[in-house]
Amino acid sequence: MDVFRRVEERAQRRSRYECIATVDPDTGAVADFAPVARDDPDRMRAAADRLRAAPLLAQDFALGRPQGYPPAGERPVEIFLYLDFFRHWQIAEQEVARVGARIKADEALSPPEVSGALRILLDFNRLSRAAPIVDAVLPALMRAANGQRDDRWQNAAYALRMVGDLRLRAGRARDALAAYEAALSLGVNPHRTQCAIRAAHAAQDLAAMRRHLSAYAERWPLPAPLVHLRDSLAPTAEGDSV
Repeated sequence: MDVFRRVEERAQRRSRYECIATVDPDTGAVADFAPVARDDPDRMRAAADRLRAAPLLAQDFALGRPQGYPPAGERPVEIFLYLDFFRHWQIAEQEVARVGARIKADEALSPPEVSGALRILLDFNRLSRAAPIVDAVLPALMRAANGQRDDRWQNAAYALRMVGDLRLRAGRARDALAAYEAALSLGVNPHRTQCAIRAAHAAQDLAAMRRHLSAYAERWPLPAPLVHLRDSLAPTAEGDSV
């Protein structure tokens, strides 16, 4: 079960939704995609529990039968929030379908179209839907990284970072690491470097972990989660358990 949060983009006078965690309803395990989910997994489980406990959100109804519409109940703001989410989902579906049709027709996409579509797929955690689109756009993105070509808004680097996020969520840690490293080749920042460290850890690539941890520490203080990862790489004394 995916957990989303509503993000206000005041500069653009709009809002969007982004998936911040996935909760396994059987085990309660939380896959976190944002610091707020990483720091408070119980809050993610509580959000999933609220959805399961709200019968109006599971009620079947048809737009052509107003008598079957679910009542707002004691928390009317909740139903409006889910209606707003549904509206955003439909808009996202239309844009992803448009981009997919252009790819199928072998039409060129502009860098903002590529990064915009990947942002939508990541925000809504559409991993299966994203796979063929990523496969189609990744060769051009890698060529841009290899040739050190990006636009002034860094659309290629941004798109490669989102490819890394999508690959990592899909369990393809080595592919995620390659995408993050390509993004870093176009511009280094703390977030991209942290992403590369997490992917290297997931891929059990200790050399890459050390390399990116060192690069991070040369520029910025290591946050607590990265300190933990760095310490886990420290050699153990003879006789210590590993």
